[in-house]
Amino acid sequence: MFGMKKLFGKQVGNAQAEMKKVVNRDLMQAIVGGGLLVAAADGEIEASEVSKLDELIRSNPNLTHFGSEITETINRFTGQLNANFQVGRLAIKRELADIKNVPADAEEAFVNILAVAQADGQIEPAELVVLKEIGMHFGLRLADYGIEA
Repeated sequence: MFGMKKLFGKQVGNAQAEMKKVVNRDLMQAIVGGGLLVAAADGEIEASEVSKLDELIRSNPNLTHFGSEITETINRFTGQLNANFQVGRLAIKRELADIKNVPADAEEAFVNILAVAQADGQIEPAELVVLKEIGMHFGLRLADYGIEA
């Protein structure tokens, strides 16, 4: 009996870990995509912005378990944006839509996206336009986060 409990306990633990990954994958992808969309808005995805994005996700306790998938997602969206901005933008907007109706996730993504925009020390006018668009999509205002638009 004890052996079965131990076996099933491990399986339940593994299943819970996988479920957490599935649930938070949309959040991770929205943060990565939104951050890169803002970074690309001024015509160049700067290394400081990608570094800040990677740091933010890896320090988030809800997202650390993604490991190498974080890097893969950053590379995938960066590749899409560089290959054709509109194609990349559409893919990212779909990721943002996945979390739109979960207010806590939408706000968490938005705040992380703001942090990426501020990574190089200033928010460029083109980045501000994208931030406004993402904020409106989520029903959030930049002014509520200390950003005057």
